[in-house]
Amino acid sequence: MTPFVATHPGELIKDELTERGMTQKQLSEMTGIKQSVLSETINGKRNISLNIAVALEKALDIPADVWMNLQTNYKLDSANIAVRDNQHETVRLTIPAHDHNLLQELVRKFGWVCAF
Repeated sequence: MTPFVATHPGELIKDELTERGMTQKQLSEMTGIKQSVLSETINGKRNISLNIAVALEKALDIPADVWMNLQTNYKLDSANIAVRDNQHETVRLTIPAHDHNLLQELVRKFGWVCAF
């Protein structure tokens, strides 16, 4: 199933920080991850690498494979959303002019566009 929006793992880091009453600076110091890199990751501008996942595991006691799986799921969800949102199939269909009611019903039901 494809979600409506993909959730970047940075959102979960942000939630963890809030729950633990920690700042990004504190997490940066605990993990050795540069503050700028951590900020970009939390804001969804940078992927979680294996090195970041291992550092988060040590600091937050959340296994590195969880972080890597979250990143993989984010990438898959993003790709599936892109495919879903770009699925526009064009089918040429000719309906006899005398059957306008059928045409109107198809347009209404399926959101078709008519060209005369």
